[in-house]
Amino acid sequence: MKRKAIGMGILVCVIAAGILAAAYWSRSGNKEGVLWPEKQALPSFSEPAATLDLIDLSSKLNYKAEDSDYEHQTGKADGDGWLAKEGADPAGIMLRVPSIADVPPGDNHAVFRMSVDRFADENGTVAKLEIRESSTGDRIGSLEVANWDFNNENASQSFEVPFTSPEAGKGVEIVVAWTGKSSLKLYDVQIDSPAREEEVGMFETVKGVVNKTKPRIYDDTRSDEGTKWLSALGLGYQKVKNNWELVAKYKNEIRGIVIYDPEVADTYNLATTIAGLDNAIVVSPALADKLAGEPYRFPVLEDLRGKFKTNIEVYEYLYDRYWPKTTHRVLVGLTPDIKTFLRDYAMGIEAAVVWLNPGVPEEEAILNKFMKDMPYGSGLYLGWWPDEGKGVTKTSEFGLATVAADYSSNLSVLSGTSRTIAPAKIPKKPPLENKVYVTYIMSDGDNLQYMEHYFSKLWFLPNRGEVPIGWTVSPLMVDAMPGILDVLHQTATENDALISGPTGLGYTYPNFWKDQAGLDRFFSRTDDYMKRAGLRVLTVWNTVKGETNPNVGDSLASHAPSLLGFTSQGGTGAVEIYQNKMPGQELNVVYGASEGDLIFPVQQAIEKWDRKSPLFVCIQANPWEVHYQNFVNAYRQLKEDDDIVFVRPDIYFELIRESKGLPIDPLEAKK
Repeated sequence: MKRKAIGMGILVCVIAAGILAAAYWSRSGNKEGVLWPEKQALPSFSEPAATLDLIDLSSKLNYKAEDSDYEHQTGKADGDGWLAKEGADPAGIMLRVPSIADVPPGDNHAVFRMSVDRFADENGTVAKLEIRESSTGDRIGSLEVANWDFNNENASQSFEVPFTSPEAGKGVEIVVAWTGKSSLKLYDVQIDSPAREEEVGMFETVKGVVNKTKPRIYDDTRSDEGTKWLSALGLGYQKVKNNWELVAKYKNEIRGIVIYDPEVADTYNLATTIAGLDNAIVVSPALADKLAGEPYRFPVLEDLRGKFKTNIEVYEYLYDRYWPKTTHRVLVGLTPDIKTFLRDYAMGIEAAVVWLNPGVPEEEAILNKFMKDMPYGSGLYLGWWPDEGKGVTKTSEFGLATVAADYSSNLSVLSGTSRTIAPAKIPKKPPLENKVYVTYIMSDGDNLQYMEHYFSKLWFLPNRGEVPIGWTVSPLMVDAMPGILDVLHQTATENDALISGPTGLGYTYPNFWKDQAGLDRFFSRTDDYMKRAGLRVLTVWNTVKGETNPNVGDSLASHAPSLLGFTSQGGTGAVEIYQNKMPGQELNVVYGASEGDLIFPVQQAIEKWDRKSPLFVCIQANPWEVHYQNFVNAYRQLKEDDDIVFVRPDIYFELIRESKGLPIDPLEAKK
């Protein structure tokens, strides 16, 4: 009887847990603003407002000297700065930035980056740098810079001006006066404020609360890149002059504040988790009194000061108390040092936020507890790791995938854009001949922050389209940024092919998966998403240079039938056919780092070619060291050889399929 009683107790607990889980999934799937159907990898936020509040969440305020919004009385724009030339321009104000409202009161400093063209024969003042109070014009910080204060000619050098900002509500202005002595180039002025670092983290969580119901705030921190997507998506915006305006504007949507403990950094992640569940904002102790007082009067929902001594205690507490309330479909990994970027999205999807290193035994033990509760084959770890290899290996062992996104700024806006995606058609392939077929791949598109930020610099290059190339992107863009994915298809040239980054629905090492059925499910979901994303080629990673196990290729052949083929990281160029229907090729170059990596492997392959059959050379390069112009240069050099044919990766695999006697397009073969 006693044993039966224990069994009934366990049964009751299981039923209760099931009811709680069902209640959570029902709530998260239908709550206002964020929809997360069971078969959807990541949720959809609601449609963004037609005009977004554009805010700057950089911890340092940066003012580019050439910006036309600022006052210039002498000199002219000169590339990445403003230039006043000796003998050509009159002495005067070469830069004035008026009415800066978002510098926090207290001790701050401004850093002016400048250069001179030569040193004068006699030392003398070349510029007067000033910070003034806007309303009175009073100087609150100044520095005279002489010719001989520069260490080198025509070399950028920084000069610091400490100042004490006036009380809240009184702005400052920047003034640079040029004396006419030596030509002076001013690049930018940066205001660094310790208090602002605390504020921007709080404003990020305001964005998290507001965008959860309807995306209305967009982070303009990387404005030279981010607003390009807004324009392409047809979204309007208005710049917010003072971020504090938003606290007042959206006050009624904020339920309260959660105070983190600066003495225990990881309480910031715990506070973010709590804030996401309670529609609260995360604040430092220094801001708590201001936000609890007039005119805001926010209640303190939880004060984490003094509760923990170590990060282990923090995450044990999070696991025990809040993990049962958060989604288990996604775990967010963010260092507490990053107080902006992905946190708004983490709050919107009500995810737990952690920073645990699988290379540290105590931290690994807690991480394992979180991951064993996540769905094998579909769970995602969103953010990044202290160590890439150890982190991706850990998620792979638990049947999960990593999604690099720790510096993603606006997923809470971009995931609400239209999910209508019209994939571009693959151009007709050339006839198969005894030629050397070369395809280039630009790596790292699985990285959502790269797609949001740096990728736009590549995509909007005026000469894009000269070289056939495969641009890796993430199939998760179907959920995370569908509007941008559609823009890519609509603006692609015939030489631009979008293909999947590693390894489909997230970065994972499939060789390390322990459950074959779970891996099969993962590739089946990947196939579904790739079809909707218009991607026909997959890049598979098993560490940076690891070969792919046969069971992985077989799984792709059986469960990702829409693929034309896949690449792997072996580095030999060898082509394998899996189950007589799926070609996979080890890349000739797995992660090229120079222009030479685009040229020499092709030349070496030609030297060994027997000319009796087609030869296929596939080179992948990383975007941080290899630029688009490097591809152009390599292409122009190699295309002079009549034996070399450059093709995009999807056509490349069509040619491989034809050379191996396989259906050229498996989707057409099924019809």
